[in-house]
Amino acid sequence: MFVLALLEDTVQIKPHQFGEPFEPMLMKRLDEQFANKIVPGLGLCIIIYDLVDVGVSYILPGDGSTHTKVKFRSVVFRPFIDEVIEAKVLSSNTEGLMLSVIFFEDIFIPAHRLPQPSVFEEEEQIWYWEYQSEDGQSAKLYMDPGKTVRFRVIENIFKDVDPDSSQDELKREKSYQIIGSMAETGLGCILWWAPSKEDAKNDEDEGQMDEDMVEDEEEEQRTDT
Repeated sequence: MFVLALLEDTVQIKPHQFGEPFEPMLMKRLDEQFANKIVPGLGLCIIIYDLVDVGVSYILPGDGSTHTKVKFRSVVFRPFIDEVIEAKVLSSNTEGLMLSVIFFEDIFIPAHRLPQPSVFEEEEQIWYWEYQSEDGQSAKLYMDPGKTVRFRVIENIFKDVDPDSSQDELKREKSYQIIGSMAETGLGCILWWAPSKEDAKNDEDEGQMDEDMVEDEEEEQRTDT
């Protein structure tokens, strides 16, 4: 889910910041530039990890600031293809589900990658899986906003987006979006696959029976000796 990426940039430090320790100031300026920002083709930068190489600082003519070329490592959020991740349902529409992992909200599950057959309720604006049990009975398993789901990463999509675009355009054109799938056994709402209380009780009883049998055998061995 997270990778350690090697990046390079030129860091500007203004004259009023010269009194601060140099490398911590470089880290601070890099953090301001990159933290919580999308690096095209790479992913979402979370935090600056460390400095790898600090070049010579220059002061350009007519500019009192220093300019320093720096190589550094950053912790980047970019899930691997086929990685299974837990997220929360953010919203839904006829095209599919939008998910969130707290610090990243541009995760999309297309309708054709939901558990099949899935149906969209127009009135409630919610998807549900029309589950068929082994005895032929059907049940509506809803994918409500706020529910925790598991999905498999299918694709990481990067787009060049004009930073001067309007808010509506920025919402439509994501600079980084993750496409996922929930159309497999074990994926979807985690509560669907949680063992029932009866199953959990049976497992507990079986475990206790195994422990009792082991204790009885040990007792018999001690008696024989």
